[in-house]
Amino acid sequence: LNEVRAGEVKELKAKGYEPVLTKSRWLLLKRPEHLTDAQESKLAELLQYNLRSVRACLLKEAFQFFWGYVSPYWAGQFLDRWCTKTMRSKIEPMKKV
Repeated sequence: LNEVRAGEVKELKAKGYEPVLTKSRWLLLKRPEHLTDAQESKLAELLQYNLRSVRACLLKEAFQFFWGYVSPYWAGQFLDRWCTKTMRSKIEPMKKV
């Protein structure tokens, strides 16, 4: 996730866009339940953009549901769907996962 964010920060800066991802490293890496109120509002602002970093963050958070499965069958079904979404995301560092 951090690799995606760092690359996208450089890319946006090179194109002259507003630096919306600067100083957002820990914001994207932290679990949502551990965010402060200020971080929650910044994350809500970032979620409005269709950035690779935001999509990678959403994939990371979606994977957390995997740990809640008790049945190996349903865990496997979830993992298959998550891997399919990740491979179709066109986010190379996430595909490595």
